[in-house]
Parts: sequence; structure tokens; C-alpha cells
Amino acid sequence: MKTVVLLNDLNMTEVIGRDVYKQYVVYLQEDIKKYFINGPSPLAEVPCPGCGSQKSREAYKKMEMNFKVCAQCGSYFVSPRPSRELLENFYKNSQACQYWRQQISRLPDEQLYYIYGSRVNWITELADEFLEKTSLLLDFQSKYPFFLKHLEGQKIFQRLGVLQPQLFEQSDLLPKDILVGYGSTRERVEGLASIEGQVSMLTAFESLERMPDPKELFTLAGRYCQKGGLLLITTSTSSGFEYQILGDHAPNINPINRMNLLSIEALTAQIEAAAFEVVELSTPGRLDVEIVRRAIQENKNLKIDPFWKYVFEAREEKTWQNLQDFLQANRLSSHLRIAARKK
Repeated sequence: MKTVVLLNDLNMTEVIGRDVYKQYVVYLQEDIKKYFINGPSPLAEVPCPGCGSQKSREAYKKMEMNFKVCAQCGSYFVSPRPSRELLENFYKNSQACQYWRQQISRLPDEQLYYIYGSRVNWITELADEFLEKTSLLLDFQSKYPFFLKHLEGQKIFQRLGVLQPQLFEQSDLLPKDILVGYGSTRERVEGLASIEGQVSMLTAFESLERMPDPKELFTLAGRYCQKGGLLLITTSTSSGFEYQILGDHAPNINPINRMNLLSIEALTAQIEAAAFEVVELSTPGRLDVEIVRRAIQENKNLKIDPFWKYVFEAREEKTWQNLQDFLQANRLSSHLRIAARKK
């Protein structure tokens, strides 16, 4: 199993701009109250989505929703949480989600390439290394048309498909002739029944942390991937530096888009239980140190370990860069990418 260190891996928040993200958070707080806190349907308690354990403790509250930490695997998760139907309605219709999609749609291709260029490169490298045939790539819960169009233009795979897409008003931007499937593990997926066991690569970017039940992803991957097929995941992890140091003060954590912060140990255990072998596990994020430094700078009353306060208040840029390099090399950054091969 290899680890990759990247020098140009940025997240969407940094590309789209901090002011846009701050406005998104304002809308998000309003929408969470409207849809969930004051909504007509009750929220439900759930076991740990990382390992299924019922043993957990209260960690903190964010936007009036509770985060718990699992006593067994160290994953953080929202409980009680909304149902699948409530979440789907929220992602489609809430002011916050619509605003975010609108802002992304206005970005020029050059800026979007900062995000998706590295992903397409990753896909290409893994396909060259592990796949004899590149017949079909299936993208799970697709959110960004630019990524699919860019991938289509590279002609790596003979066909592309999407499963449970979350494009909503941007659905007409999908590439022509793309396979589209809806449904879940509880029902036969409309439009994709004929490709079960034939998918060369299944990608799931920034989806695991948003799912009511993350185990569904691994069930679907097992159903659709061929023997030797690849599963590629990007997600945020509770094992990462930003979340470990800042906790509920981490600016990128919210109870809807970061509903499941699985530990690396929990995630790899679920992948292996689904009959996949992990071939790459990396935390290529390069912004943890900057995010923590900025949080300490902007909030002088922030309660953190004195050692870290000293590092970020008394040391210089070289120290911070060395720390970020260390986090990447030792899989301690908050942004995780993982590739697994079906046995």
C-alpha cells in the first residue's frame, strides 16, 4: 500500500474564496434550523457509522446539531440525524446548497482545474497501473459536471456513468450518452442493472461524509465493480490534524456536509470487509497547518494545547511548512484519498 504526497492539492473552499464560503455558512445555519431543528420530522439516533458500535460520547454541538465520538474506532458523527429523504430534499432545495452550486458554476475552467485536474491525473495513473481494461467508470453521487466533462475529454474509459447523481438543476450539463442510475441498496437501481459486476472503476468524491449510512457505498461498490476493479474515495477524516486540534472550531466542519468523519482505521476496516484490498491511502491535503494557524490568529481565546499555541504564535513559515510535510507523509492531514481493488 502506497502513500502519495502532493504539492498542489487544494480544496474547493480555497478555490472558490473565503467570502463565498462564509456566506454559504450563513445560509447553512439558517437552513439547518428551517429543515431540521424546527422541521416537521424528528431526527433519529444512530450507531457509529464507522464501526456500528453503540458506545459513544457527546463531543460538541455545531449549528445546533450534536456530534458524537465513537469509543471504539474514534470516528466523529452527527446523531441524532436527518433521514435519507430529508437530506435529499435539503441538498436539492436549500438556499445554502443552491447558492454553493451557483457559485461553482460561475468559476472559470482554469480555477476548477485546480480541483479536478489532480483527480483526473490520479484516475489515469491508477488505471494505467492496475486495470487491464478501462471499459466503464461509474461516478457515485456526482456533483460537478466539469469533472465528468473533463474526464470524458481524456478518453481514459470507453463509457462513463453516474449513480445517484446530485446535480439537480445542472443535470442537463452531463456529457451526452452517459449512463444514469438512481436508487439505493434497498432496490434495483434503475438504468444500471445490466452493468452489475462490470465497472472498471467506481469513484466517490466528497460523498462518504454526507451519506445517511456510509456502508451503502461499499455495498454498491461490491455490486458493480468487476474483479480487480478499483474503488476511489476522497473524504474528510477525524484522524486529521485540523479536526483533532480545533474540534468544533474547525471552520470546515458542519453537520450536513461533514456528517460522518470516519477515522482511517474505521474506513479501511469497512473497505476490507467489502472484499476490497487497499492499494493506496494518502492524506494529500496541504492546508491543515494554515487553517489551524489562521484559527488561532483570529481567535485569541481559543483553548488548545499550549505547545501548539507556541508553534503557531512563536515559530515561522519554515516550521509550519515542515509540519505540513510531516502530516502528509504520515497520513495525518484531514483530507483523505484512498484507492482499493476488488479481490
